[in-house]
Amino acid sequence: MPWYQKFQDGPEYEARRRKGTFTPPDLSLKDVRDAVPPHLFQRSTLKSLFYILRHLAFTYAFYYIATHIDCIAQAVTDGGLPGSSFVRSVLWILYWGWQGVTFAGHEAGHDALSPHPWVNAAIGIVLHTSVLTPFYAWRATHRTHHKSTNNIERDETYIPPTRNDLKLPDGKVAVRMDYAEVLEETPAFTLFKMFVRQFL
Repeated sequence: MPWYQKFQDGPEYEARRRKGTFTPPDLSLKDVRDAVPPHLFQRSTLKSLFYILRHLAFTYAFYYIATHIDCIAQAVTDGGLPGSSFVRSVLWILYWGWQGVTFAGHEAGHDALSPHPWVNAAIGIVLHTSVLTPFYAWRATHRTHHKSTNNIERDETYIPPTRNDLKLPDGKVAVRMDYAEVLEETPAFTLFKMFVRQFL
C-alpha cells in the first residue's frame, strides 16, 4: 500500500460508521440544567476574589521563579553545562505551561465571578489589560464562539478544509499526483524533501 493511502479512519470509527446513522439523545438544555444541583449555580463574589488573588499570587510566584531559572539550573547541576541546559529547558517549559493555567479573566468574560455585572467587567478589564487583550472585544467574540460551538459553519475557530474543498478524490482511489499539488508547497513537505535529498 502506498504511503499516501495509509492515512485512513481507525477501525473503531469504521465499525461505528457501518452500524448506521448516529441519533443524538433527546435532551433539552433544561434537562441538563435540572441534573445539576442548584447550589452550583450560585456565584460568590468573595470566593471569586479569593481565587483571583490566588491566581495573581501564583502568577507572581511563577514570574519570580522564572527570573531565577538560570541560578536554579546551575545550583541543581553544580554548574555542569550539559545538565544545566537540560534543567533550564525543563524549567522554562514548566513555567510556560503553568503560567498559562493561572489566567482567571476568562471567567469574568462569562460573568461567572459575581452576580454583579460591574464586578465581572471591572475584574475582566484589569485582568485582560494585564495581558494586552481588549476585554469587551474578546468577550463578544468568545461568547459568539460558545454559541456556535459544535456548529462547523458558524464557529469562529479555524475550520480545516475537507477533501471536497481541496477537490481531492476519495482516499481509496487517490493517487500520488492528487496530493502533490496540495502538499508540495507546505513547510513540512519541503523539510521532508530537503531531508531526503541530504541524507538518502
